[in-house]
Amino acid sequence: MVPPEVEDGAAAKDDAVGRVPTLRSTVLIVDSDASSLEFIERALSQAGLKVIATTQVGGSQGAVGLLDLRQDIHVVVIDPHSCRESAGTSFKNLHARYANHRPSLQFVLVSDPRHGDRGSDYLHLDTADFLPKPLTRSVLLRAVVEASRRYEHYSEREPPRAPPRVLERPQNSAKNGVGREPPLELKVLQILHDIDDFRLRALDGIVEPDATWSMLTELLRARLIRRRISVTSLCLASKSPVTTALRRIERLLETGFITYSLDPKDRRRKYIELTDDGATKIQDVIRGIARHFGTDEAHASSDP
Repeated sequence: MVPPEVEDGAAAKDDAVGRVPTLRSTVLIVDSDASSLEFIERALSQAGLKVIATTQVGGSQGAVGLLDLRQDIHVVVIDPHSCRESAGTSFKNLHARYANHRPSLQFVLVSDPRHGDRGSDYLHLDTADFLPKPLTRSVLLRAVVEASRRYEHYSEREPPRAPPRVLERPQNSAKNGVGREPPLELKVLQILHDIDDFRLRALDGIVEPDATWSMLTELLRARLIRRRISVTSLCLASKSPVTTALRRIERLLETGFITYSLDPKDRRRKYIELTDDGATKIQDVIRGIARHFGTDEAHASSDP
């Protein structure tokens, strides 16, 4: 029997001509199966894509090290089983690591059904596609092309944020993209986020995250930087199990604190945002904390 990668070669070539080479994305491939990694790397490289490949998740040369270093990586093709090759690592944890400061990053999952991975296992995560092995070139290329386009679409609406630095207050010299200091509310939100992260790490297993507060502050941050946030990203921001987060979202919808809208390009995707009343109440809390800092800027931010 002709191997799928050979049998499908002509179709892949036709599918790639004139489209794949125009993409700006660098693709990171993560697969602990060396033969599978080689096939994916060869298929994407021959189609004209920029590719980086690794067999591991952790370490400076693994997925985490490369993603932390390379902001030009827009799409990750990964076998979730590879995550289990690293102690204490799961794809869910890897996905959550980049959900906040690189929300447009796209994940294409590829997996051998014999490992027990199913597409339904990842429905609660915002992944671009799930492809069962063995792969064919045309299916792989099509998924990567669509993931790259999806990245470009969402990156225009979701400006990247730097990873949080624990308890480090922004300096006066730090500017945002338009050359202005970020609003004080954003500074306070970042400090509160860093404190909460530090507290949860230091008291792991003792202190439970406050899912509702975490989601409300993330929604206020999104409103201030004019970024939409999906249900999936909001659940990850809650730092709680998905079922808990979804219950809290339902409660906030009932109380009128938040509302939702559907993505016109993908009706399965929902975006959540604060209502005007909800935003006013959360901003009052944040401005109260800012006034407690006793700075002139805090009083200025509280003015209507």
